[in-house]
Amino acid sequence: MKKLILMITALSLLYFAGCKKDSNNNDTASTKYKTLVLDVHNDLLNWRYYSFENGKEAIIQNFNDTLGWDLGIRYESFRTNGGASGIGQGAILDLGAINFDTVTIAAIKNKTFIPDDSIMVILDMKPTWLKTPGCVPLDAMFQSPAGPPPHTYTPNNHVYILRTAKGRHIKMIGTSFFNDYGAEGYLYLNYQFID
Repeated sequence: MKKLILMITALSLLYFAGCKKDSNNNDTASTKYKTLVLDVHNDLLNWRYYSFENGKEAIIQNFNDTLGWDLGIRYESFRTNGGASGIGQGAILDLGAINFDTVTIAAIKNKTFIPDDSIMVILDMKPTWLKTPGCVPLDAMFQSPAGPPPHTYTPNNHVYILRTAKGRHIKMIGTSFFNDYGAEGYLYLNYQFID
């Protein structure tokens, strides 16, 4: 019995140590970024919103009439708070597959940001498709699955600059669509404000 209790205690400590690690900043000599982890595995039909300004998910009733969010996520679809999606200054710039650490505010000078337009999302499980406001460039962040599971959702390794609802700039890169146990629907983004 003592052996079982010791094993459970040891496993619990390992589990909680791993959880703590996920929430820490990643510091290196050249960068200090945060990792955003969103559990969207149950959000195939629902939008969730995140405020980088506040550093947390935002509860939003009407996405198109508030500055309270910067990034909307619906499983593997995205929207920014601008253009067709909101009243903010939100837009996106795709820098391609470049070194995340080297991107500064100077790298985006005179670049053209793309405001939200329309994307297609699944409306129900029939499936019925719906045209809705969304961010076209971010739809390519992860390779969409084809065929039966297991799916890969391979990240494209592009660095994106998100202009927030209030006009600040964040560099971000999608790193995984799976949690530590291999379950899909867990969005991992490294991000850092650059102004």
